[in-house]
Amino acid sequence: MSQDIKLLYIDLFCGAGGTSTGVENAIIDDHKCAKVIACVNHDKNAIISHSANHPETLHFTEDIKTLDLSPLIAHLDYYRSIYPGAKIVLWAS
Repeated sequence: MSQDIKLLYIDLFCGAGGTSTGVENAIIDDHKCAKVIACVNHDKNAIISHSANHPETLHFTEDIKTLDLSPLIAHLDYYRSIYPGAKIVLWAS
């Protein structure tokens, strides 16, 4: 259920997606509570790997210092409309 999602993650420096997998598997009271909606990495191989592991996530092969935020903001706005009470988490690891 959409109301169960409490956290929307943007995974910076995403790598192959281990952190994203943990986020996607998070459960509170038997309900999925978090979703990774986007990720960023300058390394195209990391993005290829992450995309294979998390095909539903929006992927940016970019340096976060030069990333055009417009598509990310539009994507975030879309997910805010689906999960209006969710908090936004920027995860950088």
